[in-house]
Amino acid sequence: MTDISDAAIALLTASIDRKVDWILADSWVHTNATSVAFQWMAYIHRCGPVIRPPCLQITAEGGMGKTAILLSYAKLHPVEKDPDDPLRLQRPVAYVECTPENSGALGVRRAILKACWPLAERLNGGEEEVDRTLRAQGVRVLLLDEFGELTKSGPASHQRALSELKRVSNTARIGIVAATVSNLSHVLAVDQQFASRFRRKIVIEPWSLSNDLRNFVYGLQRNLPFPKRSTLDDHRSLPEIAEKSEGNTKEIVELVRLAALHALGAGADHVTYDHLRLAIRDPAPPGLVLENVK
Repeated sequence: MTDISDAAIALLTASIDRKVDWILADSWVHTNATSVAFQWMAYIHRCGPVIRPPCLQITAEGGMGKTAILLSYAKLHPVEKDPDDPLRLQRPVAYVECTPENSGALGVRRAILKACWPLAERLNGGEEEVDRTLRAQGVRVLLLDEFGELTKSGPASHQRALSELKRVSNTARIGIVAATVSNLSHVLAVDQQFASRFRRKIVIEPWSLSNDLRNFVYGLQRNLPFPKRSTLDDHRSLPEIAEKSEGNTKEIVELVRLAALHALGAGADHVTYDHLRLAIRDPAPPGLVLENVK
């Protein structure tokens, strides 16, 4: 069963409900682009507290997996308690979700603090509070998701947000990874000095019919709980997936997921082209998913 992952094999004797939950859950498959992104994030992390910390910008259209890349890397470096002080957390990598409410210097500081103290009910957002938190938790890399949201409150607020991020990077000597949608990739240009740190860019392009897409679909289907090798990466299924998804990662994952649920509902031992066609044609989700909705 080399074409089936160990995790999927472990589920072969599980209940239908558990298999449904597994298929619906997020899964991670490395691609060429994500591997390069991980390597650069690891490089930034490894550089440590240097005077001009290296930074990285990741750009892609919506649904291409920017958030998944940042979250998956963050999971490699979970929060740990200091053995000498159980109340002190060590957070080498902090995932920060940017929203329009995080505009301006104060908004940026509060977003960083929220990432470091997710359960805190009150965060003042002062410079000293941020600097002290980053130092105490040993943060080495900030992963800024939807970085372009910082631009949506006007030019002055945008400039203040960038100035604060530059201050944080300089003061704490922290590397920054900024993920943006393609049409907001210019957000750093307002501050040329700060933008110069982001010369390293990774652009995640939409999928085309290629061996890269075949490898990605193969990786997804390896994680499906069926005893035989699924064939969504064959000469019939792959062109359908490429066309229907329009090359969008989220849509590709959803097509594979729906096809797998149709196969599971039919009692099949693997996912085939026919199940994919059902996923494309059927206007409603597979009934199997809806049976035990509470």
